[in-house]
Amino acid sequence: MGEPILEPLLEHRLALAMEAARLGTWTWDMASGTTTWDTRLEELHGLPPGGFGGTFEDWLSSLFPEDRAECLARVEKALAEPGPYVLLHRTTWPDGSIHHIECRGVVLVDADGNPTGTTGVAIDVTARERSQADAFEALAHQREVVGVLQEALLPTYTPTDLNVQVARRYLPATGENTVGGDWYAIVPFDGKLGLAIGDVAGHGLEAVADMAAARFSLRALALHDPSQPERVLARLNECLSVFEPDLMVTALYGVLDLNSNMWVFANAGHSPALVRHPDGTAQFIDRPSDPPLGARATYRQRCEQLRPGTTLVLYTDGLFERRSESIDAGLDRLRVACADAPSDPEELCDYLLETMLGSSPLRDDVALLAVRILDPPNQSSAAP
Repeated sequence: MGEPILEPLLEHRLALAMEAARLGTWTWDMASGTTTWDTRLEELHGLPPGGFGGTFEDWLSSLFPEDRAECLARVEKALAEPGPYVLLHRTTWPDGSIHHIECRGVVLVDADGNPTGTTGVAIDVTARERSQADAFEALAHQREVVGVLQEALLPTYTPTDLNVQVARRYLPATGENTVGGDWYAIVPFDGKLGLAIGDVAGHGLEAVADMAAARFSLRALALHDPSQPERVLARLNECLSVFEPDLMVTALYGVLDLNSNMWVFANAGHSPALVRHPDGTAQFIDRPSDPPLGARATYRQRCEQLRPGTTLVLYTDGLFERRSESIDAGLDRLRVACADAPSDPEELCDYLLETMLGSSPLRDDVALLAVRILDPPNQSSAAP
């Protein structure tokens, strides 16, 4: 007694649910070649009741031209392996407006499992797709603004009165990633050159702002105390703990004395400096490092005697880190690339970027600084 009442009730509830969701339905019968749309599906395509032609070809022609090949391929794949499938396509209404339709279908089969057609439901998702497009456009604009700001905040100073050649590069992350907090600084002293590179945790405008604060603070502290990099990092750490207590920053800072060619430096959790010797060999000179800025730590001063013709290379981890390999393996690739690179700093930077990054999208920012100590100027000798 209950079943005749239950079945119409379930059908009624299903009809109410489809009405509330504004779902249209279709059925395609392969044997007869007919495709049946309900009035809701016709409405989703901007057609009046009975306006759909009723064939598979009519459905195909209702699709946006650029979407037809992909939709047809998805249906053919579903027929080859009968099961549910999803289509997202555009359609042009008679008034010229473009609408987005999402279809969820299933392949109908006979007793032997052979496909006999399809059936399913469709819904207008135009508002969703436009919202996503607006969001992507806004993110792209923000990324452009952040990128311009990041590059504007990085220094353009190049020493011309010192016995060195300096080259630097900055590459922002690509794809869905946004600009991060990679930075470098060049601070000239009397006969010395302060060099720093670092990375602020995070991405976007906040990271760029934190990067600017860290770089400007380091420059100010370096000018106040130019000979002791460990004290500069310690005082920078104190500043961050007061004004940016949740910030984590890696930084490598040192002073190159161009009279003695002594490199005096301290490292707060950053990737090790790389030295390319005049004979073409390359080695890291400051492993392991001390803790990053933002943690309770003390920093050690270290020294490295360099020779004329030596190139000092500072960089951020976006240059060598890959998800598919260990950090040590990435660093070793960088060391080998540096040994194979040209000695000219500009050419060396270009070679490292090409060798280490290739044409793959960047998952992280890259900052790179190369400083080559030149041979002393020739002294004129007295005539014999």
